[in-house]
Amino acid sequence: MNPEDKRGPDKGPIIGAAVLIAAGTVLLVEKLGLLPPGFALHFWPSILILIGLVKIAVRAGRPTGAVLIGVGVFLQLSEMGILHVNFWDLWPIFIIVAGVAMLWQALSKESPALSMSPRADVVYIFGGGDRKINAKDFQRASLFAMFGGYKLDLRNADIAGNEAVVEASAIFGGGEIRVPENWVVSLQGAGIFGAYEDKTQHVQTDPSRPTKTLVVKGIAIFGGIEVKN
Repeated sequence: MNPEDKRGPDKGPIIGAAVLIAAGTVLLVEKLGLLPPGFALHFWPSILILIGLVKIAVRAGRPTGAVLIGVGVFLQLSEMGILHVNFWDLWPIFIIVAGVAMLWQALSKESPALSMSPRADVVYIFGGGDRKINAKDFQRASLFAMFGGYKLDLRNADIAGNEAVVEASAIFGGGEIRVPENWVVSLQGAGIFGAYEDKTQHVQTDPSRPTKTLVVKGIAIFGGIEVKN
């Protein structure tokens, strides 16, 4: 059995799952007629508060969690008519939050999560993390970040067969993928108000060995994805 992440499960999916369960429960109760019509729409800022509380509880970026709680409370008071603030006057706050999350990730001294699994599926919402895969039969990875970022290190990995695929996307965030120099990168991603870049230098150290190709595809919206050696 392949050893999994030495630091335990990724906290991004835990946060996302908790938010989806809570939001879905409220919407279901409203649809069943147990809450007044439009109740959920008036309490949408509570989602930000919930995300912030979960992040603080699981220690997945306490400064970002505190910012989210503050923004959520501010917007919730506005929805309740206690404060009179237009949401569209405050949308740049979300860009600031994304910047805080990425800065916190960049300054973090924690070592990357190590995995020997040939597959990886990672989701980060208002957060980020590092993952290092050393599998010698790597096949695929799926990476997504919203208002956050991630790093994937494949420099000590090898591909099962001749081709592997990484689906890397980010919205208001970014990602960095590092690959061995003897891999060929086939970039099929797109940047919308952002960048999707291949900065690798291919060096075939052993011409007798078959060429290994890594296909990287996805989308970057108001952010960037970089592939490096």
